[in-house]
This record gives sequence, C-alpha cells and structure tokens, in this order.
Amino acid sequence: MRRFRAWLAVAAFVATTSAVAAADLTIWWTKGTNPQEDDALKSVVALWEKQTGKTAEVSFYTTGDTEAKVVTALKAGSPPDLTFDFGYDLAYTPTWAYDGMLADMSDVLEPIADQFQKGPLQSAYLLNGKTNKRAYYAVPWVQMTPHVHYWKDLLEKAGYTEADVPKQWQPFFDFWCEKVQPALRTKGDRIYGVGQGSSTSSNDPFFNIHLALNAFGAQVVNPDGQLQISDPEVRKRVIAALDSYAKPILSKCSPPDAVNWNGVDDNVSFLNKKNVVVMNPTLSIPLSLQAKSPDVYRNDIRTVPWPDGPDGKPTPAMISVKQVLVFRDSPHIDNAKSFLKLLLQPENIGPMLKATGGRWMPVMPKLIEDPFYMQTDDPHRAAMVRQFTQAQNVPYPQAYNRLYAKVMQEQLWQKAIGRIVIDGWTTDKAVDELSERMKVLLGS
Repeated sequence: MRRFRAWLAVAAFVATTSAVAAADLTIWWTKGTNPQEDDALKSVVALWEKQTGKTAEVSFYTTGDTEAKVVTALKAGSPPDLTFDFGYDLAYTPTWAYDGMLADMSDVLEPIADQFQKGPLQSAYLLNGKTNKRAYYAVPWVQMTPHVHYWKDLLEKAGYTEADVPKQWQPFFDFWCEKVQPALRTKGDRIYGVGQGSSTSSNDPFFNIHLALNAFGAQVVNPDGQLQISDPEVRKRVIAALDSYAKPILSKCSPPDAVNWNGVDDNVSFLNKKNVVVMNPTLSIPLSLQAKSPDVYRNDIRTVPWPDGPDGKPTPAMISVKQVLVFRDSPHIDNAKSFLKLLLQPENIGPMLKATGGRWMPVMPKLIEDPFYMQTDDPHRAAMVRQFTQAQNVPYPQAYNRLYAKVMQEQLWQKAIGRIVIDGWTTDKAVDELSERMKVLLGS
C-alpha cells in the first residue's frame, strides 16, 4: 500500500509538471481572500496572452500550500516560472538568493527603480553567495504590517467605552483579560479577552511575538547582522516580552485551541466572537465583512495602533515586503520577465491591489498617493495608512541577517512559547533552548 501511495504521489507530481510544461508561462500564486483578487490576476494574464500570443497557466493555492509546493518542486528540479506567497520574503528568499537558486530580475526592476519606495526595493537587492555579488533576486509586490483589532460592540456590552482602553502595552492586554472578559462572563458570554496564537503551523504568532519584542526593546539581531540574544540586557528584555506574550494564554484569557491555530484560525475565532481582541498581519479580518456586513465592518470592529511599550514610547511597527519570485531553473524565465514587466505597470498593479480591498500597502509611491489610500474614509484602511506613514517602521531581523530566515522556518519563537504554556517550562529555560538553537542556525 505504501509503495502504491508513493507511486500515486509521483504520478500526481509528474502530471502536474507535465501540464505546467505545456504552457509558455506557469504561475503558482497564493489565492486571494475574495474572487476579485484572483480575477484581477487572471485579467493581466489574459492581457499578456493576447499581447504575446503565448499561453499561460495559473494555479491558485491557499497560503502556505504555495510555499510547500514550490519547496517540493525545487527539490524535483521543476519549479514554476513565477510564484507568489506571503512567506517567501521571511522564510526563504534570502537563503534561495544566497544559494543561487533565484533568477536575476535586475533587467526588470532597474528601468523602473524610481517607481518604487527605497525600502521595499532594497529588500529585493540580495547577495548571491555563488557570485558574491548583489542583484535584484525578487520583485517587491506589496508590504505588510500586523494590526490590532477589537470588537467595539463587545467592549460596550462589557460596560466600557473606547476611551477606557489603555494605551500602554501591559495595561492594554490586562484590560481585556482582567476587565472585559470577566464582565462578559457575568453576562453569560463564554468569550475570551485576547486571541493569542502560538502554533508552529501558523506564521502569525511569529509576526506578533516580534511586535512584543519591539515593545520591550529586545533587538535579538543588530543592524550589523550580529545575534545578540545572549547579551544580558537583551536576554532580560526577551524574557519580559515572552512573559507578556504568554500571560493571556496562561491566565486562560485566550481560547484554549489557540495553541493549535492554523493560518486562518485566528480570523475564524475572532469573526465568530470567541475572543474580543486579535492581532493579524493584514486587514483580511475586517475586509471579510466589508461586503456582506457593511455596518458591522464600519461600526463594530476597530483597527487600532499597537499599544506603547513599557517605557511609554510608541512600539515600532514591523514591515515585511511580499515578493514575486522567478527561479534559476524555471523553464521560461524570459516569459516570466515579460509578464512581470506588464504586471508592474501602474495601470495593472494598481487595480489588482485595490481588488484586495486594501489589505496590503503598495510599494510604489504613485499608488500610495491614490485617494483610495490617502483620502479614504474607510476606518480600517485609514488606520493601515496611518500605521505605515506615521509610525516608526522597522524590518524583520531577516533584513539584517539572511540566516534568521531559518529561525522562522523552524518557528523557534512559537516553540519557545509552547515550552512555556504547554510544557510548563520557565521562561528562562525556554529562552536558553531558543538561544542555543539560534546560535547554531546563525553560526554565532
């Protein structure tokens, strides 16, 4: 039976790659949260086919599945011509570029470099360890920063107003656990205060834990790329950040199944009103209600800035630039570049990003200046624009040391939280294990 299943798996992969090889351009793209997103890409593909007379095949996969399929295809030597997934920039792109696995996109980006924001463009200018030279080994597509959402109607049901919500880090989270959750429980509502995910099967906790590290000033990798988690002051701040992150889970203020949440489970839990607060990397949660429940979208959900750190200073937001990739072994690199040159034209990429409902921020200033972003009366999109334009923004540690991508691949931060909330370890012991593995991965 095992051999038969293995044959089926190989046959399925061969069938897939055979279909891929039949087209002049194959695209593996992470599926949007609404049909309009996917339709927008299909429209540009149809335009490319019409202009070139060539054929293209587009396959959409759920987030994470695209990444998994590409990793498998690379091992088999059959990658697609072009691909997009949310996790590439943080978990794979720096390493793939260094290992010489990505195609050089300089001839696509350099002629239009002045159309990009400097930071997103730099994020794609990566070192190739084979040539020891930097080049554009990725195409900046959109940028992302985590957001905080809460149910305003549940807050008011608990007897509080928006003015009662604390602005500082620990008081903010304690408020939902020690004030709002108990008040809702007295009314018979089995609702938790904070949806605090910690699963290794989701990237969301990785993002949110790094916001906690920022709040406590714990910079584990400095701008020179050096790991400094063993520095006594940094270690103390890391422990404080993890204690703060684990507190809602240990105090039964977070849904018990949050330790096993997959990528969309935090969305589902919040939308089902199992918890009052949630943190999420995009605006996908409120946007899922925009069309079917516009009143709820505008009036019952709030998107607010991250609370200030314990020192009273604003918590720096973290930005990651999502990228489109073409591989050195992609069979039709020239066709992929031809398509990207068309896709990146403002009249194509602009409507496509608007089709997402605005859950991403563009990487081109001309698109950001569009009234859709800068003059919006949409409460959630306006909050996103303020976070990008008014808050301090810093990159994830992968920007300073490419090997930190392995920390995300192995989900070390979620494992550390799991040691604390599931295995009952002290935070010191969990950080010891975390530090030792980081030293191995980063060669420190």
